[in-house]
Amino acid sequence: MSKLFITACSTATRADVATARLGNRFGRMDLASQLALLTVEPLAEQLRAIPGHRIAIVLAARVGSLPTDVEYWKGRHAVGGLSPTLFTYTLPSAAIGEIAIRHGLTGPNLCFVGDSKDVLSEAVELLQTDAADGCVCVYTHVVSPDLTAMISLPETAQAGAIFLQRNGPGLMELGENRRDMESLCANLRAPKLTK
Repeated sequence: MSKLFITACSTATRADVATARLGNRFGRMDLASQLALLTVEPLAEQLRAIPGHRIAIVLAARVGSLPTDVEYWKGRHAVGGLSPTLFTYTLPSAAIGEIAIRHGLTGPNLCFVGDSKDVLSEAVELLQTDAADGCVCVYTHVVSPDLTAMISLPETAQAGAIFLQRNGPGLMELGENRRDMESLCANLRAPKLTK
């Protein structure tokens, strides 16, 4: 088994979206896609070092696209009906497409609905089987006020991303016990580890 390294890490919250400027498409995206793009943007330098067809994307959307689905369905009573622009984001994997378009990534991709525990194991598999030379690992967790009322989860909007590759050194070597993206991003972004 070859060593794998986390070479970049980033997180974002709803507050970061308000000040972000990432082109014309950004404002039309659902919140999960906006957050995913914001977390990947600081990884751009590492992404440019590898050909786009050799970079994979693995994403976990904790509640899938439910916040966007609820918003889309509310539009059935609006003047003009349901929004075709919003419809695009009623798939949990929409954020993968936005990341791929922005950064020119055409390697393998995979989307999980649920927690982020499988993201790193899938990324490791892609790298160890030589399906990719680097992997953008992303999690999103968005619960809108409308969704909160329906499923009794607290409102939240956060995302995190790491770039995993064979070459080091990086922020840290990926150990066997690192399987939860949310905890990993929180630990890497802690002030004590920041340079």
